[in-house]
Amino acid sequence: MNDRYEIIEALARYARAIEERDGEALAALFAPEGEFQVFSRYAGEEYVALDADVVGQDALHAMLTNSAMPPGRGMHYLTTDHIVDITGDEARMQAQFVVLASTANPRPENGWAPGAELMQGKLTLTMIGNYDSQLRRIGGSWVFTRHQVKHSLPMALPLKS
Repeated sequence: MNDRYEIIEALARYARAIEERDGEALAALFAPEGEFQVFSRYAGEEYVALDADVVGQDALHAMLTNSAMPPGRGMHYLTTDHIVDITGDEARMQAQFVVLASTANPRPENGWAPGAELMQGKLTLTMIGNYDSQLRRIGGSWVFTRHQVKHSLPMALPLKS
């Protein structure tokens, strides 16, 4: 497997860890001092940091493990247009992402009615943006040293007190 492929696969594993809310898998994809940063964009202006930085594997594990997802709802992260630049054991990857939320309808006790649509639930586009990641080869594996999530739309996060 070549470096470019391994770096793109690290992003695929990141997406799966986020989807599955697997804090252990997420933390393993980051360097011990790895940083996770979130940005938002307002009316086409420059990206603005949301002061939601998470630093270190323990904090990344907790961030995902303590995240609550409503029953029947899933998130699906799709990435594309990966641009990878590698210099020795350091790399930068930029990629675009789209996130879909799926909300499954409850299963009826007597099964679905005749003629029901094949898929029972709802898909909603929830996020779109760009990833800008720095990675380093440590112990033979590529891990994130900084992963920036740059949302193309404003995010409504609670203000810190």
